[in-house]
Amino acid sequence: MRGILALALLAGTIVTPTRAADSLTPPWVGRWDCEVATFTFTPTHYDAGEGPMPIRAATVEDGIWTLSFDDDYRINLSAVTKTTMEWFSQASGDGFSCKRLT
Repeated sequence: MRGILALALLAGTIVTPTRAADSLTPPWVGRWDCEVATFTFTPTHYDAGEGPMPIRAATVEDGIWTLSFDDDYRINLSAVTKTTMEWFSQASGDGFSCKRLT
């Protein structure tokens, strides 16, 4: 979590984490079945099956998380619950409904 906060501070945005279990963890951390592949999120990396990409910044506004990566690539994660979330690529316009695996 320190990595996300450090990244957020560098980007000038404060991330307000949510409480999960007994630690502060973004609600999207875990493995998700997102229709086309299993997507894995850690507090610092995202992997859609092609190898982990470092998350450069994570911000949340009105319940929509924006994860930023190298080369100005961004995804939005919305309607995140313990079991489901919506995934959207700002680059391609693709969107998937995801179900939590772990």
